[in-house]
Amino acid sequence: MYRVDLTREDAFEEFRDAARALIGAGVPPADVNWRVGTGDLLGGELPPQSGATFNVPAAYVPLAEAVVCHSDPERFALLYELLWRITHGERQLLAMASDPLVHRVRRMEKSVRRDMHKMTAFGERTRQMVASPPTVPRNARGIDLPALNEAEELVSLAAVRNAAARCERCPLYKNATQTVFGEGPVDAPVVFVGEQPGDQEDLAGKPFVGPAGQMFDRAFAEAGIDRSRVYVTNAVKHFKFEPRGKRRIHQKPNNAEIDACRWWLDKELHLIKPRLTVALGATAARALTGRDTTISRARGRMMPLRDGVEGFITVHPSFLLRLPDEASKAREYQRFVADLRQVAQHLPEITKAA
Repeated sequence: MYRVDLTREDAFEEFRDAARALIGAGVPPADVNWRVGTGDLLGGELPPQSGATFNVPAAYVPLAEAVVCHSDPERFALLYELLWRITHGERQLLAMASDPLVHRVRRMEKSVRRDMHKMTAFGERTRQMVASPPTVPRNARGIDLPALNEAEELVSLAAVRNAAARCERCPLYKNATQTVFGEGPVDAPVVFVGEQPGDQEDLAGKPFVGPAGQMFDRAFAEAGIDRSRVYVTNAVKHFKFEPRGKRRIHQKPNNAEIDACRWWLDKELHLIKPRLTVALGATAARALTGRDTTISRARGRMMPLRDGVEGFITVHPSFLLRLPDEASKAREYQRFVADLRQVAQHLPEITKAA
């Protein structure tokens, strides 16, 4: 049994030299005990250099250089076992991603390189901050955005709103005027979730202020709900549209955009902790359940949504605006008001004082 003592945790050169001697002497992995920083040679010395030479795939060296920086205490033994197999008939081993040893070592390499990337990015940001004074970020309309402290934990709605102003989690930010975040009290017992901001919301930076929002306010009033006691937001925080001349025509967000923006919705729900979350339409239902939902089947009853959130599903007020005739609009509007009344009966504290 040979015991190899390395002086440093990331001693690649020492590992390389020891591995060369061991491979040259034909010492199998089971007969080697790798240790770091012990200064103890109880297991004897390395075998003498045999003078034998061997080649390894070019990918092995950068892999080993990364893996020796990992914290796994078995890293040197794993690298030597990998080297032994490569030099004993498994020349293409590194290309076999399904091999358990290769899979484990590759994961270690990936972890190290990810950490190195983070450290490099942090250093570059620090260098830039020292080299030049920070500029005030602006949104697409040229409006100054609030400063964001990268060390700030997102433990309040204000902090999350501040961070969301810079959201680039999906491509929608490139054409939208600004992020349209949720609005309402942090202790609201109910959160209403719509689809996305429309044209007027995108310009104003506030949810539900356009035609659908006006329909929403009207239905709230008839249902006896005080809007100042509820929190309203959208599943997607940027306006998705198709330009047609001077107009911007609403486009429905796709599942990738919904899933990317769900991170912000989850933050809102985590901080508010509502007793009930109301999905307005299919996009909101997709964000809250994690799956496509048929509104006509799920509408109008209390049900658990994902992660144990109690929910209620109804139509989006914009649905009422798209109906083709006045009779349909009147009938569906009354159904919508009835849904809101059901929410109000479930949570009487959101109703207006008599």
